[in-house]
Amino acid sequence: MKINNMKLLFLLLLISTALFGQSNNEIQNQRKLKNYIHLDSIDVYSKDYPTKLIEGSGLFKNKKNKDIGSIGYSTEITKDKNGKIVRVLKSESDHYDEYNKKPQKSVISKITIYFDEFQQPDLAKYISKIFISSSLVTTKTKLFDLKADNEDTYEFRQVKDVLNEIKEK
Repeated sequence: MKINNMKLLFLLLLISTALFGQSNNEIQNQRKLKNYIHLDSIDVYSKDYPTKLIEGSGLFKNKKNKDIGSIGYSTEITKDKNGKIVRVLKSESDHYDEYNKKPQKSVISKITIYFDEFQQPDLAKYISKIFISSSLVTTKTKLFDLKADNEDTYEFRQVKDVLNEIKEK
């Protein structure tokens, strides 16, 4: 009887951890995001938030120089009325045509970096969506506190790349 109770207790512990296991960092990042979420609705042509827009596009080619896909990207650098940077949004869409029996695939990513009142990077939001043959296969959203240590993941490296691009401009 004790073994069954132990198994039940262990199972309940696993379930509660899985359901309510958000780390303190995730909760703090969610709270921090609430302070910045209004910036996501800024229009590129807003008079209150002047925005510099950089756009581009290109093609993917295979070894035989045949077009197999396309890329489109944009970077928005948004400032407030005082000229302080408040947000940088980098979005990229990679579309791969059906090729060598591989289905059509699209990878869409968005990185938003929010800045504090001292124009220091404070929080980053990473969103990635993968579509295969027009069906959403995976979606991922991650928040990064840019004033804390972060794991060296693929997503965080993408955020660091955007930060480095900003420093160059």
